[in-house]
Amino acid sequence: MTRYVMYLPMLPILLAHLAGVVVAVILLTRHRGTPAILALVGFAVLFLLDLASFAREPLIRFLSSQVGMRQFVLVNTSVGCCCSIFNIIAVVCLIIALWQAVSGAAEAV
Repeated sequence: MTRYVMYLPMLPILLAHLAGVVVAVILLTRHRGTPAILALVGFAVLFLLDLASFAREPLIRFLSSQVGMRQFVLVNTSVGCCCSIFNIIAVVCLIIALWQAVSGAAEAV
């Protein structure tokens, strides 16, 4: 029961990113262009990272048991760094999509 309570604060973020994916798909079907594709990629990566965060603790526990507890910090940092890189990629995609949509660069393509 306590494990489910830990995941409760993550649900609004998961639903917001899922709503972003849905809106990006609708925009992609109506207005084909680079901003819609970048928004879809950004929100999809964020949604997948949210889903992967549910498995993060068991993954770190499994990897730590394989390499030993002395390497726990290395394993935890490696998983966090990988997730952070994908998070940065998603945010950059969303920023570029917003910038292109506002500047009108999509109509020029």
